[in-house]
Amino acid sequence: MRTSTAGILSTRSRNRGPAPLQTSSTGGPAPRSAKRVGGFTLIELSVVLFILGLVLWLAAPRIAEVGEPGRNAVFREISANSEEAFDYALFEKRETRLILDPPAGTYRFQIAGGKKTSPAKPFGTRLAITGIRIENEDRPVDLVTEIRYLPGGKVPAARIFLRDNGAGGESTDWTLRINPFDGSIDVLTGTVVKDA
Repeated sequence: MRTSTAGILSTRSRNRGPAPLQTSSTGGPAPRSAKRVGGFTLIELSVVLFILGLVLWLAAPRIAEVGEPGRNAVFREISANSEEAFDYALFEKRETRLILDPPAGTYRFQIAGGKKTSPAKPFGTRLAITGIRIENEDRPVDLVTEIRYLPGGKVPAARIFLRDNGAGGESTDWTLRINPFDGSIDVLTGTVVKDA
């Protein structure tokens, strides 16, 4: 029997396929020292965690205030409701009340007799009542206080003193002065006890 080396080589190449070449291209196996195990390096993970921490540090204060009324929105709301309460007292001849609850941090308007009451609205976590003065008499801030809009449009001269504990630890004081002639509210910077 004759054996040829060509027959043996052709049988081998049919069974195994072409012999692998040692190259650095993606088609062939990489050298053992350059093989990479799946996953991330410690440096990559550290960089990603640092960036996530930085983003959260910058965004967390703003995210915490989402859905909370801002100072200007609260002032506009109280002013609009005060004028509406004055008009109701003047034209409908019904007593209306602004009810301030400093311990709860809320306010609401109510028509005497309980027929129409707005739900209690929060001042927000940044605003706090520091004082209430009605007809030059200070009221305790640990009790619920009512400012009455009497029939015929009679409103007592009243001031509500607020502190805005703003971002960064800076706080500013504000005074809401209720005008007894038309129920409008003037927003004054600082704690203004008397007009100059």
